[in-house]
Amino acid sequence: MNTPEQGSLRKTLGLVTLFTLMCGAMLGMAWATLIGQLLAFAGPALILSVIIGAVFCIFIGLGYAELSSALPKVGGEHVFVTRALGRGWGFGVGWLLVLAYAAMMPGEVIIFSQVVKTLAPSIPVEVTGIVVALFFGLVNIIGVQLSALVQLVFAAALFTGMGVFIVAGIPHVDMANLQPFFGGGVAGMLAMVPVIMLAFMGFDILPQAVEEVKAPVKKAVLLIPLSIVFVGVFYLGSFFVGAGVQPWTMLVESTNPVPILEPAATVLGSAGPMIIIIAGVMGLITTLNGFLVGASRLMVGMAQDNVLPRSLGAINSRFGTPHVAIACLTVLGIAGAFFQQLLLIFQIASAAIAVSYLLVSVAVIALRRKEPGLERPYRVPGYPWITILAILGSLGAFVMALMFVDAVGLYIFAAWVLLGVVYYFAYVRRAGSLSRGPEATAGAAGR
Repeated sequence: MNTPEQGSLRKTLGLVTLFTLMCGAMLGMAWATLIGQLLAFAGPALILSVIIGAVFCIFIGLGYAELSSALPKVGGEHVFVTRALGRGWGFGVGWLLVLAYAAMMPGEVIIFSQVVKTLAPSIPVEVTGIVVALFFGLVNIIGVQLSALVQLVFAAALFTGMGVFIVAGIPHVDMANLQPFFGGGVAGMLAMVPVIMLAFMGFDILPQAVEEVKAPVKKAVLLIPLSIVFVGVFYLGSFFVGAGVQPWTMLVESTNPVPILEPAATVLGSAGPMIIIIAGVMGLITTLNGFLVGASRLMVGMAQDNVLPRSLGAINSRFGTPHVAIACLTVLGIAGAFFQQLLLIFQIASAAIAVSYLLVSVAVIALRRKEPGLERPYRVPGYPWITILAILGSLGAFVMALMFVDAVGLYIFAAWVLLGVVYYFAYVRRAGSLSRGPEATAGAAGR
């Protein structure tokens, strides 16, 4: 629990600002920079990867909605799994999410640096990365209300730019350009499902920041499936148009750091690339901003539960923000300027987030059985079948992620898991009971 000196999180997020935080965090600019690499794996069947990934994310998100309404505490997944499965599993899901966020932060900085490089080749990518990371770290330390306002403005520009490209591009699509549809085979299409599920990462900002939401939680949780559907439409539209206005293999073979600029020029003429660049930069801003909000609140929740160093849970008394956690994430963002292995970073993150989705979905069933009387303002429709499908989808995504990540990625993932095991038994098991009182310690029996 926060002391007066530390301050406390403030309820400043309304439904609109929360929705733009979630959607902006999901969309980013990977749709513009990674489309060639994604098509190289899946071919135009990438469209099916998006549909499959979105459906499973909706099933998973419905579980998040139920647990968020029942346990509206900062820390999200860590709180849910701790309460349902015990402290060890709760630490595990949080630890893996830290890895996912640790990968996503530098990943977005890498994309930002590459975009700036195309516009101003003389500016070193390292300089761009450092400036961007420091700027958004400062914005988020000043306050989540400022962060949410930034998100609202730039998300509007992002979706407007993408909408112009999609609507103008559909008449230019030639279905012959989408052949062979399964260019990477069925296996290639399935391999991209976990990456697409990672692309929807951002709906979990709601459970992470739920203590700062001023709207009724029963209404707020409905934004989870709504945001996934909304963003899914834009992913489908951009991939369909991007791969269909010219032979999709041209995107695979493109050496442009932002390969979707080429079909944008075909669709919108000389203005097309600039529209995409502006929309993409807006997406990068919203993603960086969203992940800083979600990741820092996760670290606060874990620190308050004494499974991460207590200093990470410190809340600035002036701004009401977790300044220490944000500073740590800013350092990770700066690291992205010096490590440019983008797809590797996202593959590692996709494996970590798949396990997190799996454990949260299991927690829905476990908590229904363990605490049937717990007040749940929102319940998963079609339970338990929807939740079972969420579990199967998460498990399949994890297996596919491990099958297609390269050896370096596997070593990093395994090393992180091993480090977490050592840390848990060396520190967490000795750290005493959870600090939130009886309602949180009820889940600690599994320690």
